[in-house]
Amino acid sequence: MVAAILATLPAHAHTPGTVRPSCGALRLAAEADDANTRLCRFIETGELPELRWPDFTNYREQVRQFYGPAFSLAWTSNGAPTPQVRALIQVLQRAEERGLEPEDYDASRWTDRLARFASANSVPSEELARFDLALTVSALRYVSHVHHGRLNPADFQSGLKRAPFDAAGFLKREVVAAADVPAALAQAEPTWPGYRRALKALQDYVTMARSGEGDPIPRTKENLYPNSAYAGVMQIAAKLRLTGDLPADARIARPDIYEEPLVSAVKHFEGRNGIEVDGILGPDTYSKLDTPLGHRATQLKLALERWRWLPEDAGQRFITVNLPEFRLRAFESGRQTLTMKVVIGEATGVHTPSFADRMDSIVFRPYWRIPAHVAKYEILPDVRKDPHYLWKNHMEVVNASGQIVAMDQPVPAVLHQLDSGKLSLRQQPGDGNAMGLVKFVFPSREGLYLHGTSETNLFSSYRRDFSHGCIRLEHPLALASWVLRNSPEWTPERVEAAMVGNQSIPVKLANPIPVFVVYNTAVVEENGEVHFFDDIYGQDAALEKALAAARP
Repeated sequence: MVAAILATLPAHAHTPGTVRPSCGALRLAAEADDANTRLCRFIETGELPELRWPDFTNYREQVRQFYGPAFSLAWTSNGAPTPQVRALIQVLQRAEERGLEPEDYDASRWTDRLARFASANSVPSEELARFDLALTVSALRYVSHVHHGRLNPADFQSGLKRAPFDAAGFLKREVVAAADVPAALAQAEPTWPGYRRALKALQDYVTMARSGEGDPIPRTKENLYPNSAYAGVMQIAAKLRLTGDLPADARIARPDIYEEPLVSAVKHFEGRNGIEVDGILGPDTYSKLDTPLGHRATQLKLALERWRWLPEDAGQRFITVNLPEFRLRAFESGRQTLTMKVVIGEATGVHTPSFADRMDSIVFRPYWRIPAHVAKYEILPDVRKDPHYLWKNHMEVVNASGQIVAMDQPVPAVLHQLDSGKLSLRQQPGDGNAMGLVKFVFPSREGLYLHGTSETNLFSSYRRDFSHGCIRLEHPLALASWVLRNSPEWTPERVEAAMVGNQSIPVKLANPIPVFVVYNTAVVEENGEVHFFDDIYGQDAALEKALAAARP
């Protein structure tokens, strides 16, 4: 009997060479009729009609692992739910607080299921088995989702891979007999501090959204400057009190004049919403004020999903770059010790990808190996107009071996080979080099670096998507010093000298540093402030659509 059932299972249902729990021939015998035997039969079908999402074949192997080897009911004892059941169900019903969809875990169906136990003297064995299995499938879905997200990050070209997670073992070991079920389930969640802060912010914004958006905020035809007459003072004040930008006890002396303390509150709001902080009511500020609070809650939910994609342990030292925020942060022993602005790939051009990698070296006074598409479409047209363009911009034509072919006035044959990609361009090290005075190298990311820049004026813009895909740093010297902090020979003075020397100096790191380039349009700072940013690459919209399509 068991062999016959195994033959019907898909090839991915078990791994050759491993011991897979099986219900056993006796329990699958047709004449058996106890709850455990019925449970086995339901497990082998991979479908339970009373579930909101009946097909659980993706979880069937985990279900077998959870119930094996005894295959006895886990959530009922003597025909009644165990003390852990109601606490577990309450967590499933409140899954929205974790940025999840409660109905993925049958949230609206548990009240009636529990009522069945109260209204009947005894519950038939089939109902016991169905109840037990429904709770196990729902709980497995929940702990899997809350641990590593609902979607596979590899589907979003994030460069992240899901680490193995024994959801069945976790549920059996930590939850079935837990004295505190919510605390036990919380152990499955990420430990990143930013994740915990985002959870709290989500609950706040869900509560605010349920209270209503307030009265519409009137717009002016022209930009409105401080100390001007304005009919929307009280509407903006109400919105900013709700979001915490205007203190609750702040007094609005003249409800028809846009003045302090409302101007300072608007500046604080602008700073939290990724737009220029000037206190002027214009299109950008009005647009952010009109953004529904429910949309802000959605941004936080998407951020939670992405937090779950990150590895559980990033190590003692690591770097993050959040693309929509245009900001880098460096962490040591769990604390943020360095932060700076960055410039990233253009929204209308080459996007900077999200990825996880390890920085294994840095190069002081680097060459800039100019990408082929940049050379062909941006530089070569200028070279054809000005024969001395290469010399003026400290560029040289090189072959595949790095040998210099031309440094000035390239002949037509050389230009043709540049067009075809047989030859390439590079810019010599120096103050005018587009990569600045230092670059940070990832072994598996050819042509993609963190690096300095000669165009430091770009950091004064609040929106900084200007590059061809690389990440330009506001303070490259500070990052180089941070990266080499644990190398005694690389004192701050030596780092600075290497950046202004006359030669290119590569430095291999003894301990590569994890770098996570992420995409979050909602970030909660260590002080609890919630910051929102534009979906510049459309990745939030794509993720939201994918989540809607990825129900169990």
